[in-house]
Amino acid sequence: MDSPAPSFAKDIAPMLAPYRPNMMWRFDLADYGAVKANAPTIRDLIAGGQMPPPPLPPLSVKQIAIFEDWVEGSCPA
Repeated sequence: MDSPAPSFAKDIAPMLAPYRPNMMWRFDLADYGAVKANAPTIRDLIAGGQMPPPPLPPLSVKQIAIFEDWVEGSCPA
């Protein structure tokens, strides 16, 4: 059985929530529209290890895969 596609509310927002207080972005990581609009850039930054910035712990391989699946699935809410 296939697992359900990741969604912003269920998967992405909770994944990014621990990083919000320590990150300075030009948009709110809890705002669906802002994250969706910047999803390709965010994907590249997390895959390249640049987001979150040190000394914050990086996202896990599984979390990165979930974010990539979310982007490839057209960023469902």
